[in-house]
Amino acid sequence: MFRALGMFGLAGAFLLISPELRTSVWDEIDAAGKLLQYYSPLSYFGVGLAILAGAMYWVYRSAQPR
Repeated sequence: MFRALGMFGLAGAFLLISPELRTSVWDEIDAAGKLLQYYSPLSYFGVGLAILAGAMYWVYRSAQPR
């Protein structure tokens, strides 16, 4: 968990330092949002299914003995 938090912290630091990278990331997020709106409601259904499948996989993996 600490490793994941550290990776998010480093990514946030890079975004704070580099305005060009920050602009690029926000542009891609904006383009993804517009693409979701263009193909809605099917795209929202697909994103919901992907999140549900990911959650099911995560719960299944954490329940396995190590």
